[in-house]
Amino acid sequence: MDTDITKFRVPNELWRDVPPLARLWLAVPTRIRLAVYRLIWWLADTMYPRGYAVRVHRILPGIYLKYGLIKSSEPHAMLLLRRHTNLHSSVALDYVTSTQAMIGGSQGINSYTTAFLLMTAARGQSLMAVEDKLTPGQITSLGLELRDYLAEMHKIPNPYKYGLCSSAGGGVDAPRITADNFDLPPCENIRAFHGWLTRRMGMDWPLMEPKVQPLFDKYDEQPTIFSHGDLSSDNIMVHNGRLSGLIDWETSGWMPPYWDYLCTRWENSEVCKTVVRLAIPEHSDREKYEMSAAAAVGRGHSPTTIPSFEEANIL
Repeated sequence: MDTDITKFRVPNELWRDVPPLARLWLAVPTRIRLAVYRLIWWLADTMYPRGYAVRVHRILPGIYLKYGLIKSSEPHAMLLLRRHTNLHSSVALDYVTSTQAMIGGSQGINSYTTAFLLMTAARGQSLMAVEDKLTPGQITSLGLELRDYLAEMHKIPNPYKYGLCSSAGGGVDAPRITADNFDLPPCENIRAFHGWLTRRMGMDWPLMEPKVQPLFDKYDEQPTIFSHGDLSSDNIMVHNGRLSGLIDWETSGWMPPYWDYLCTRWENSEVCKTVVRLAIPEHSDREKYEMSAAAAVGRGHSPTTIPSFEEANIL
């Protein structure tokens, strides 16, 4: 397996938004930085073995190195937050991609792209790690603090030609819609996205239309807002019972107003469910359910096998 292309993709002039020492590091040629990251990763993996997929190692106090199939939307989102808001999150210090060739038998030579993301640590611990220690009052405060966080985040301006796109301006990592099979294509606006989803449902659209067309009509003409796209108990950070930020921004982008509620993963955390419902009270579980059902039909599931919202009893 050989590296045939290495590059540093600057997310909107990253160097302008990092501390001075990081600027000096960015001045080092990309191939040297990549070689250093590979050496650090090998040493860290030798001393502290981790799982296969995307992994993170602390390499210095307050500094982490992440490696894997990391989408460029993650450093872009970190930069956008730092440039346009006062919100707390990790700070992207470097992002280096490497396209590697792999001999694939009868398939010939295939390639795939991995990346190293150098970033600061987010303050606190995940909600998952501390939820059993939180008081009811702290849980309520977390929900209200997250509401303020999202309200400021939603105002981040979109510099790209597509109204609905990732924080890097391209396709959106949207597991709730695509089940991780592909990225959601960028769209001109919310109406165009709803049209794309309608076409995905094909011949099943007449059965789904009464359930989702009212939602489409409600949001078709509304502007997109900057969204995280994966609120969950492992991405919400807490310090001393207070919200300290959000992490993992690969799914971020400018999406419909209902997006963060739709894409929340709270199935294994009643605390997360309470926090998100307090943070986003303007959206409903019915919206979340009907849009999730439409996405499932768009992936080939029969609408006759999906129970109604009332039958599902998800409350």
